[in-house]
Amino acid sequence: AGMQIALLTDSAAGLEPQLLKKYQVKVIPVPLEINGVRYYEDRDLNLEQYRDMLADKLVGSIAQVRVAELVKNLEQLVAQGYDTVLGICPAGGLSTLATHLQACSGQIAGLTIHAFDKQTIGRLQGQFVEASAEMIARGDDIQTILRKLGRMRRQLQTFIALTDLKSLQKQGYVSNGKSFLSKKILPLQTLGEINEQGQFEVFNTKRRAKNAYAELQSWIYTNYDALEDRMQITIVGDYDNEAFRDHWVPNLRQDFPKAKLEFAQMGVATALTFGLNSILVSWGPRWQEFLTE
Repeated sequence: AGMQIALLTDSAAGLEPQLLKKYQVKVIPVPLEINGVRYYEDRDLNLEQYRDMLADKLVGSIAQVRVAELVKNLEQLVAQGYDTVLGICPAGGLSTLATHLQACSGQIAGLTIHAFDKQTIGRLQGQFVEASAEMIARGDDIQTILRKLGRMRRQLQTFIALTDLKSLQKQGYVSNGKSFLSKKILPLQTLGEINEQGQFEVFNTKRRAKNAYAELQSWIYTNYDALEDRMQITIVGDYDNEAFRDHWVPNLRQDFPKAKLEFAQMGVATALTFGLNSILVSWGPRWQEFLTE
């Protein structure tokens, strides 16, 4: 029957239940450590509850995924007849899912595990899950799938605007030793991206959200001319954040009318990592483009 490939990702991917069901994706809830208590994203803690907690100045980060929990999930997949697992994982600097998935490799008889680090987090990882599911459905082998996902990752750019670097520094995610930024008075908009080591790399600070948007716009324009209706732009933020709702969302619609735009409410893991007021945008060819190559 050839390879039976199972798809696995974590709750940070923010995929709609109907998509998960359609593609039969195994979802690992992201473990969160907040004020010394362990929660699981969505299962124990949703964004509303997280917002309420914020009033009490919390200390938190994404916790390590327990290998024992992963093993249990992987054994269920073997029992369902799968022999290969493709894990679509958040950036390695932000989550241990990829490394712990690899660690399970030798522990489960008859199961080959591939962990794909998509060097980003949140709903942006959902596109990789969708693309993988379509390729599995049409019978592509795992090497073909990994090759296309790699090409997709190279051509997708991610831009993150945040107003507060503190949570990132505490978790050691900021690279380049640029920690001096936190001493500046925020409301600075810090712009950056997640580098190949999975760390947040700062490349610019702007005084206001308006300037941050202008910078993003000029970046997207360089690809938009060539792609137009073949471009997808995904924007993740908190709908309670006025800048996201009233400024970034309508502006992207107006500035890139031909692109396929997808807006997503951020999940707790993303909020905990980058802050509730952060805005994440990724753009590049739509994932369908990579399937036809």
